[in-house]
Amino acid sequence: MAAAYVQQSESESFKDPLPRFGIRSARPSDIPLLERVERSAAEIFRTVGLDHLLDGDMMNPSVLAKMAAMNHLWIAVNDWDQPIGFLGGHDIEGKFHLAEVSVAREFQGRGVGRALMATMVEQAQREGYKAITLTTFRNVPWNGPWYRRLGFSEVDEKNVDHYYLSILENEAEHGLDRSSRCVMHKLI
Repeated sequence: MAAAYVQQSESESFKDPLPRFGIRSARPSDIPLLERVERSAAEIFRTVGLDHLLDGDMMNPSVLAKMAAMNHLWIAVNDWDQPIGFLGGHDIEGKFHLAEVSVAREFQGRGVGRALMATMVEQAQREGYKAITLTTFRNVPWNGPWYRRLGFSEVDEKNVDHYYLSILENEAEHGLDRSSRCVMHKLI
């Protein structure tokens, strides 16, 4: 499928034009390229003292391949059809669960993540999902606050069901501070 290109307007100074990019469904050939994107995306965590996230595991390629097979993995690409970002998720108890969104560091803050999210929401609605869920850092600016701006709200801890609690526990086992993490949802 050809990428549907999004033309971004130039900045006011015209010195730093915003990149053109497209969003398309993932192909098997994309999977090996996504670790590089995810590691680049994680570089920003150095700015908030979460350097250890760069040393951790990235998304398992077999999990990404399963998401792609279900048409639940979207790729942001540059003019040369090279991945610069991706978003993937899966079904959890009838809700679309966003497992990962990553945008290469040099493309962050330029609308790529927002475009990936819009594409995912559109597809989830077409498939009949009524809600999107995710786990994230509550107060890291490009996590919880960013999702709030996109219409997500935090789920009160006492209302989090067992499946999401197990995700949070698994994240804690992999070095994420449980007290800084939360479950968020958005009705669509």
